[in-house]
Formats: sequence, C-alpha cells, structure tokens
Amino acid sequence: MKVKDVKLTDIIVGERFRQDMGDISELRESIEANGLLSPIVVTEGLKLIAGGRRFAACEMAELKKIPCVIRADVDGEADLRELELVENIFRKDMSWHERAKLEARIFELKSESDPNWSQRKQAAYLDESKGAVGRRLQLAEVLEAIPELADAENEDKAWKAYKRLEEDVVVSEMLKKSQEANKGVVKYAKGHYILGDAVEGIKAVHDETVHFAEVDPPYGVDLDKRKARNESSELIDRYNEVPWDEYPDFILSIARETYRALAPNAFCVWWFGMSRYQETLDVLRTAGFKVNDIPAIWTKGAAGQTASPDTALGSCYEPFFVCRKGMPKLRKSGRSNLFDFKPIPSQKKIHTTEKPIELLTEIIDTFSWPQARILVPFMGSGVTVRAAYRAGTMGFGWDMDEIIKNRFLAKVQEDIEAGWIKE
Repeated sequence: MKVKDVKLTDIIVGERFRQDMGDISELRESIEANGLLSPIVVTEGLKLIAGGRRFAACEMAELKKIPCVIRADVDGEADLRELELVENIFRKDMSWHERAKLEARIFELKSESDPNWSQRKQAAYLDESKGAVGRRLQLAEVLEAIPELADAENEDKAWKAYKRLEEDVVVSEMLKKSQEANKGVVKYAKGHYILGDAVEGIKAVHDETVHFAEVDPPYGVDLDKRKARNESSELIDRYNEVPWDEYPDFILSIARETYRALAPNAFCVWWFGMSRYQETLDVLRTAGFKVNDIPAIWTKGAAGQTASPDTALGSCYEPFFVCRKGMPKLRKSGRSNLFDFKPIPSQKKIHTTEKPIELLTEIIDTFSWPQARILVPFMGSGVTVRAAYRAGTMGFGWDMDEIIKNRFLAKVQEDIEAGWIKE
C-alpha cells in the first residue's frame, strides 16, 4: 500500500452503492482552504474504493491532482464491496436502504465463492447480530418489489412499514377464509364498521334508538404531532386531526346528534383533551346533556407519554366526561370514577388512539345494560364494538379508512377463535 498524487480525471468511480452524498459544500470549502487531509483509497487500476464524498468535493473544488492510497490487495468485487461498506459504516452513514442493498450484494458475492457462507458468518464478519443482518437482507429483497419503501426515514420505520404491509396481506387472507366459511359475527361486523364521515352518518340515525354512546373524537390538540415520537409513522399518517379553530363547531354538531339519537335515560361517555376541558364541557351542556364538572379518569400506570421528555412530565391518564340524558341508572352502582387499565403497546396497535379492550369492556358494563345498542361515532380501531360483542350486545359507527376496518375485522375473527365472542 502506498500514497501518491493522482490526476482526478484518471480515477475511475464505477458503480457505487452510496447515492446520497449529503451536503458536501462545507467539505469542499475545507479542501479548498486546507487541501485533502485524508486521501481517498483506490485500487492499482485507480478504481475508487473509499472516499466518494471527498472525491465529489474535490471535483467541485476543481482540483487537478489529489493524494490517493493505492491498495494492491483488492481481489475482485467482493473485496471492493467489503471495503466500501467498512469505509461508510465508520464515516457518514449510508442511507439505510443503500446499506441494506450493499450488504445483500456482499452476501451474494460471498455465497458464490463460499457455498457455506451464511447469515451467521456474515453477522460475525460485520460484528453484528444475526437478527440485524437478516433484517437488512430481507429489506434489500423487499425493496426490489416495493421500491417506495426506501422513502422511510430509517431502517426501523421501514421494517415496521414492511411488517404492517405483510400483516395486511395476512389480514386479507384471513378475511377471505372467514367469508368462505361464512363466519356469522365477522359477516355482520362488516356492516357495523361503516366507511364514511361520522358527522354525516350520525344524522341518519333515528331519534332515541341507541342506549349508550361512546364518543372518542379527534381532540383538536395536534395529537398527530404529539404522538409522532412514540407511534408508528404509518398509524400517525392515518390519523385525521381536527384544526384547532374548527373544534368547537365540530364537536357541537356531533354532541347534538348523539343526544338526539340516544334513548330517554341513557349515558354517553365523551373523551377529550385537557386543554379542551371547558370548551367540551360547555358544548355538551349546550347539546342538552347533564355533565358533572369532575371527569372520569383512565389511568395507565407508569407508562407516561410526552412530546418533550426533557422538559415535561409524561402523561399517564386520559379524562372523559360521563354525560346523562334524562335520569339513567348505573349498571355498576357506586363505582368510582377511576378506571385503571394498562395501555396497548404501540407496536400492537391497529390505530393510533386505540384503547385496551378491557377498559372499554368495563365502561360498557358500567354504563349500559344487556342487549343495549351502542353508538360509536368515531370507530377508529373498532375496539368498543369488539367489547360490545364480548358483552353480548352490539355497536356501530363510522370511520374512513378501509385498511383499519379490515384490521378490525381480523381482530374480531381472532376474538372468535379465542372464544371471546360466540358466533
């Protein structure tokens, strides 16, 4: 290995797995001021091994010659790709998809020369876990079929998006088999999760025909931005928030229609964000509901959530108002206003605002009676309707995402197979 000055025009760049060079303007300025302090690496034939960003910056600086490390021990493309990978791992990170494709190519080349080459051997060679290497090789393969996956911000989000796509394929197959078997509950559950706008849909409900309502509207508090640090980007993208200034009129129209649809002497549970406490309370009373000033609380244990962990404590609860039309009686007389249930881990959610089914089962058992008809204007994950099925009653509502609906139907099928729901 030796160092010598080489004409820039004599260096052969060839095929490179790194495509995104990032911002090299500062690097160019440094080279113009101080020269190239770290030589690039080339083969004896002057093919570029390492230093693609430095080479590009030198071109921008219009240098004629640059110092190069000449390596004589490069034997074939496998060595070339290994050196490119090592160089880029320890310098500016390659994009996740560039690295995945490069590792896949190394695996292919190694396998050609060594029939016993394996993911385990590649993991040992790269000093990585077998799982991490296996995941990148799988992502590289998936990228061939779904190139849009490269738009994911990082490897972790790409993997989650891929697994979600994979899950949706499984869901589709499950629903197909369910339809072929004519599963009763799943068959009518399709009609209970109505694709459409809740504001328009609820207007078609006849007066005084439902016995309990569980209303979980968008909070009008930029919930999509607040959850972005903790939730799957795919779930956040599917969440429809209401603009801050439109929130009062939006919930007033829903509150009035919900009140109209409820039978005499019925309860309604209404979720809200604490920053909207007074607005929500005023709207519910304007719609005709009797509402206690003190809300009920769902406590989540120690699993706090905050968008600013360095400056704000994590929130471990969500409030809801217990609204009354007429003089309904609690099914669980004397129950406290504290509902203590652990939240669903974010990776297991099918909707970003999904609540645990145990919580909704307890709410239904507290505020409604057997054979009740339950109104759920904002279906989301559909967990309230699943809880209603478990309680031997039924619910219905609206949402606008067919993919989430299909995931809900798959959950209903799982509930049947687990024995929670009788057909």
